[in-house]
Amino acid sequence: MTSIPEPSLRAGTEAFREGNYQEAIAHLEAVCAVELDPTILNSAQQALIVAYCKTERPAEAIALCKQLAQTPDLYPWAAKTLADLTQRYRKANAANFVPPDEQTAQPSASSPPTDSSSPPQRPLPVAYQAPPEAAPSVYVSGRTWRNGERAKRWKKLKSPRQWKFWLRQALTLALLFWLVNTSLIWTMGAINEVLWRLPLFRPLGLFYSNPWRVVGGVFLVVFVAAPWLLEFLLQRLYKLEPLPLHRLAAQYPETAKVFQRLTRHYQVPAPKLALLPTGAPVALTYGHWRATACIVVSDALLEQLEDDELAALLAAQFRPIISREGFLMSGAIAFLQLPFTLYWLIAQQGEQGRENPSRHYPRFVSPLLQGVCTVGTTVFYSFYWLWRVPLLYVSRQRQYYSDRFAAQFTGNPNALSRALLKMTIGIARHIEQRQFTTALLESFDLLMPVSHRQALTLGSLPDTTPFSDVLRWDCTNPYRHWLALVNSHPLLGDRLYLLNRYANHWKLQPEVDLPTLIPPPKTLKDHWLKLKNSYTALPILQSAILSGLGFGLCARLILAAIGLLSDLLSPWVRFPLWRLIWFYNAQPVLINACILAAFSLSLIIWINGYFPDIRISPSREDPRLEDLIRPSHSVPPKSYPVRLKGQLMGRQGLQNQLLQDLMLKTDSGSIKLHFFSKFGPLGNLFPLAPHPSQFIGRTVTVCGWFRRGSTPWIDVDTIRTSSGQQTQSGYPVWVTILALLSAMGAAYFIWQA
Repeated sequence: MTSIPEPSLRAGTEAFREGNYQEAIAHLEAVCAVELDPTILNSAQQALIVAYCKTERPAEAIALCKQLAQTPDLYPWAAKTLADLTQRYRKANAANFVPPDEQTAQPSASSPPTDSSSPPQRPLPVAYQAPPEAAPSVYVSGRTWRNGERAKRWKKLKSPRQWKFWLRQALTLALLFWLVNTSLIWTMGAINEVLWRLPLFRPLGLFYSNPWRVVGGVFLVVFVAAPWLLEFLLQRLYKLEPLPLHRLAAQYPETAKVFQRLTRHYQVPAPKLALLPTGAPVALTYGHWRATACIVVSDALLEQLEDDELAALLAAQFRPIISREGFLMSGAIAFLQLPFTLYWLIAQQGEQGRENPSRHYPRFVSPLLQGVCTVGTTVFYSFYWLWRVPLLYVSRQRQYYSDRFAAQFTGNPNALSRALLKMTIGIARHIEQRQFTTALLESFDLLMPVSHRQALTLGSLPDTTPFSDVLRWDCTNPYRHWLALVNSHPLLGDRLYLLNRYANHWKLQPEVDLPTLIPPPKTLKDHWLKLKNSYTALPILQSAILSGLGFGLCARLILAAIGLLSDLLSPWVRFPLWRLIWFYNAQPVLINACILAAFSLSLIIWINGYFPDIRISPSREDPRLEDLIRPSHSVPPKSYPVRLKGQLMGRQGLQNQLLQDLMLKTDSGSIKLHFFSKFGPLGNLFPLAPHPSQFIGRTVTVCGWFRRGSTPWIDVDTIRTSSGQQTQSGYPVWVTILALLSAMGAAYFIWQA
């Protein structure tokens, strides 16, 4: 074994990726000899087995597997790997074995020529040579595909109750209309308030009216014309082109057959097929009726999926057409394109004006236009982010229905599991290649099977990372559904677990081994215990809001009871208790004061625990992301101070003025970054010295608090470049300011009472 002065798992992994297997083996063997961390040791041994097989040393790989199989609790994958290695090793030796009667003596170069007329001589015996050891394609628990079988004959699954989903869609549409109308009323009121305080300006009388008629008219036009609007946008902005069925059938015959079977079985007209020339794996369906439906796939999706996987994914995309539920999502996505497209176009125009300022205008015009573009992009992106909130629940639920439908129709839940995982990997790689999140991935994410947010970290992990380990959180964390309320898609581990249940129901081996799902609470007592301990699991602002509402309302009821009781007891007590009656009479003002006071007190109590002092231990110095996201009971308040080095990614300029698209690409994967100034998210609009977006594309060191939620992220403390430039966030300061403002608001309401 080559002597390695400083062996490390990272160096061994890098050498393995570069094809330098001997150096990788030297590093990995040294790590296995001295490492005590079971997580690092497990990864090193898996990589070492693969490296042995790559260098045609399966005997050593089998010996290591036999040793690890003695402790199945620590290495549950070793027995399966050992069986696969042993079977393939025997097959390779058997294939290379030559029977004795077929062996012939090979004449040497110095042997004399023989006369053909001489009688035949018995061949000389030859020495036995052991057949060469073949390096099998080893199954290792990690980023290798099991390629689970499909069902030959399968029982029909129980049909879900469609009326509940239709009711949820109706409520979602009503909530979306109310939210759009209310947000516009508040925005117009704020604009008039600013105009009233400015000199030489007058408030706009139109902004004092309720815009519900205009909103209703826009809703009607957009929802009716949604298929044509979406097709126009996809063609103009993303080069959408038709995809003939015969072209699809030439390369993916099973997918074409499934497509035809679906149309015949459900007696629906064949929807249009379209192709997006993009490097991201994309699949989406739009259209409010069966005659206007269109299924869109991308070039990258066709390249990354096998035929059976694409067929299962296409069946999932077919469900909105059959169930006639495309009206809401198609219309809503078309409506959301209005603020998002305006945000994108205004940002592009602002960047062009900054790079090429016009010489025909005074110098103050260019900064003024930049300010207007900054406000415009902020307002329209805020509208897009806010208006999509009512659609999140329906978006999550429809994915469950689509997965169930695809598994039922194709009998191949394992293929759909592989398709979802490969899409996750493809989206993460596309983001890393482009260095930012494209407009297509963000604006159409509600229609896609996998969200770019959940794919960023999970899909960028090294190939040796077992999916079963990193998806454990999605199945076993008790607060996973609460933490996923603002997600556009359900947890990937949750979806794969249900697909595994379908596979088990049809006597199939699942594609990914996942732990048993922890069910949600069923009794009122369980719900109360979960709610009571929610402050230990939710992010600080959500926890403070819940505690503010809970304790604030309780405090208000107690004060009202005191005021009412003092009024009743005042005739029998000498003290002037009747003066406390104002506790009961000050109904609306005192409620606001109690809620704000409880909210402020909660922030002050929890802020030190939520933002502990950053003391980087050696284990947290540039750790692997897979080790950070693996613990299944991690929650956002239980943060880990970390220091990571990598390349900063994200949009640049006005498109990322709020820093909503800020990511870090490390050697072990990519992760989302949250950066807040001392004045909150909107404070990122103010000129910082320097602004974090100036570091995008450069190698930086990020120091902050790692948090594990439905999607992992880092609350940034500092970002430092290799040249020494540094910018610091103000998240703890902003939370402190928010607590002080809430306390001042509570004092003001009490004074008014």
